[in-house]
Amino acid sequence: MLALLPCARGEVADDKYIHIYALIEEGDALSSSQPTQALVKYHEAQTALEKFHKAYPDWNSQVVNFRLNYLASKLGIEPIVVPTTTAPETPAATPASPVGGLFPKMPAAPKAYVVNCQQDSRDALKTAWALQGLINRRSAEVYIISNSLHREQLEDGGKPFELLTRLTGDDAGLRTLFQKCQWRVKKMFVYDVEKDWTWYLALMAAAQQDGIPVTESLKNALTSEFGWKGEVEDFRDRWANRIEAYDWALAKLMPACSKQVVFALRSDRQLPLVDYAVASKGFVFWLDFYDEYEKAEVKKIFQTKGYGVGTSLMGYGSGGDEANATANRYGIGYVVSDLYANGSFWSSFPNKTYTQALGRAVAAQPGKIYAHVMWSDGDNIQFDQNALYHFWHDPARGSVPVATELSPTLQELNPPLLDWYYSRMTDNDELVAGPTGVQFIYIRDFKDELFPAWCRLNRTWCAGAGFHSARIWLAPNPSVKYSTYMKSCGLAGMLGEGRALKSGFPPKIDTWGASNEEQLFEHLAAMEPNPQAPVFCGFTCIVAGFDKRDGGYSAIKRQVDRVEAAYPGRYVFLLPKDQFATIEAYYYSDARQIAGRPGGDDGLAPVSAGDGEFTVVERDGEHCWLVPKHTPPHYFYLKVTGTFRPQPGKALEIELEYFDAGSGEIVMDYDSTDIQATLGGAYKKHPYTIHRTNKAQWQQARFRVNDAGFGGSQNGHADFRFTNGGDDLLIRAVRVRRVGP
Repeated sequence: MLALLPCARGEVADDKYIHIYALIEEGDALSSSQPTQALVKYHEAQTALEKFHKAYPDWNSQVVNFRLNYLASKLGIEPIVVPTTTAPETPAATPASPVGGLFPKMPAAPKAYVVNCQQDSRDALKTAWALQGLINRRSAEVYIISNSLHREQLEDGGKPFELLTRLTGDDAGLRTLFQKCQWRVKKMFVYDVEKDWTWYLALMAAAQQDGIPVTESLKNALTSEFGWKGEVEDFRDRWANRIEAYDWALAKLMPACSKQVVFALRSDRQLPLVDYAVASKGFVFWLDFYDEYEKAEVKKIFQTKGYGVGTSLMGYGSGGDEANATANRYGIGYVVSDLYANGSFWSSFPNKTYTQALGRAVAAQPGKIYAHVMWSDGDNIQFDQNALYHFWHDPARGSVPVATELSPTLQELNPPLLDWYYSRMTDNDELVAGPTGVQFIYIRDFKDELFPAWCRLNRTWCAGAGFHSARIWLAPNPSVKYSTYMKSCGLAGMLGEGRALKSGFPPKIDTWGASNEEQLFEHLAAMEPNPQAPVFCGFTCIVAGFDKRDGGYSAIKRQVDRVEAAYPGRYVFLLPKDQFATIEAYYYSDARQIAGRPGGDDGLAPVSAGDGEFTVVERDGEHCWLVPKHTPPHYFYLKVTGTFRPQPGKALEIELEYFDAGSGEIVMDYDSTDIQATLGGAYKKHPYTIHRTNKAQWQQARFRVNDAGFGGSQNGHADFRFTNGGDDLLIRAVRVRRVGP
């Protein structure tokens, strides 16, 4: 009886924490519509969580601390506010202590017992991984070798280990592990390999009842050989179809499932992530995201109380894109991890914090292309553990600057792997965050009211990993979410989805994907230099296309050498962090004024857009722009063409020379750093309005702004515009000048 008390106490603690988490979720749900009631829920949750921590001081302190900090920010004790003025967002500082609390952690063991399951059948391997997760939940002492890299990575991790002597015969790995640990198994759940839903429910039920999922033949073999005498439950004919099965699981199993993680696993593949799914007690499913009937069941799962910002969908959904879009609408991020192995073992290592050196600027010159090359798919931690790990053994690494995408979640899921990358970096390596930072999300699809909280989480985790850059994904610009992400990320720069330079935001560089080395050369050769200005760009090598013999870094080096031979002096290859430092040095010049007038571009030029047509006419012997009368009103757009950019925290004055004829208002909208303004700041309306009085003479009007961004976020990539709200409007000149020192 006494031996059961710790387990029972742990289950009580889990139940109490789930109740507290539900209060937090209720507060989140009320925050936008009923903020006062939301504060009541947050305060109730905070009080309960503080009492919980005193009662259960050993219960996952990282999770508790994370939630306490979250509640403090909601209650205004330690508010984290995204600035809406011109004050620059400083790069995120490396956290004083390691970040954590997103993922279930397993207790560390003094040494590991290693079993080689490479020759086991698929069904036996799945059961072995489930048994590994069951054991490692209490002490992470089992490590399974299922591919050629696993032994080397175990040795890299530095933990003492003992290789178990394998039995002979079929499925020797599973049988060896079961022989050693069968006393841990209280129950077997029999599933039908032809009905995949029986496997998932057997897996979850086994995780909650100290059991393992087995086929009928495996059950017979294990009980016969080892004399195991536990309980057996048959799941093979319990449910007619997936929907019926998952409805039952939602009612009977979901309440005891972790709300930090949820898993989409395909049963007909060898998925080593099974061990972490069992150890974490996450909900596990396989449903078709493109089938409306089954997708409705997915939504039932994601709507479960407790899921939200910080929850990770792990594995790989039936439709990767649709799985991400669906999960994001419920505040769930994607941590792609279908072939990630030994997760329950690696999670037992203590979380760590990392740093990288800042970027260094070079003197950029017109007529040259400053490019980075980067590996793709680092958001998928199985690529971090497998293909990218393999690439980093290539002797050609270090001969050319190449960035590697990795997942910031490795700080908690696999610190030894992140240690390994950092310990082997050369001066030509940089580690950057894969899409979209701490989790792969579609910014466009992520739940609006939860997005700022996700951005704060992202900033902390990217900083903790030491990353200065990240790949952005599906972030429509301009939009509130784009501006929120860019303003709050704390990074030196962003990669992908076009080029953007905006005061107060990190610079963004476009990148072209290459699925193989020949396509990499084609993209490199197609990029044209600009004799008037330096060109900044990037090339992303798709890991799967380079994961072959003599591929990896050797393939990149061949194509870089080839393009340099074909186009001598065209390219300067840099790491992303050095590109961003170079951009900051080149574009943010000290010029005091820029101006534009018909026939003359001194750093400012008009833009012709669909709602902003104009012509050049002559008035009193002078050329001027004519913005015709139109219903609805038309606009006159302008953009900065040179290196002039607003300086964060400094004022600008925009001067308009117009002919006061007829009647009508003139209003200015400018691309600002004010996230609360229209489309995330892209069209902030200046409070000063010009009222024409038909004086038939040239007039000057000045608009002072303190939060100009000028990131080309308006139509036609313009930086500001004037609205013609009346008769034909004539404009002779426009100037932008800095105000003050």
